[in-house]
Amino acid sequence: MNFKNLKLELIKKNKKFKDLVEADGRSRQYLHKSCSEGNGKILKQMFQLLKTI
Repeated sequence: MNFKNLKLELIKKNKKFKDLVEADGRSRQYLHKSCSEGNGKILKQMFQLLKTI
């Protein structure tokens, strides 16, 4: 689980990072920074959220 894999899954589902941010409710800057730094907890939440949208 890393940011690159998250981006690939977004492409496969024809979604944008913005869609995940809107569904999550936290700021785009915070989520992007956390994901790019490899924050496992945030990445796991983003993957779970991606499955639901």
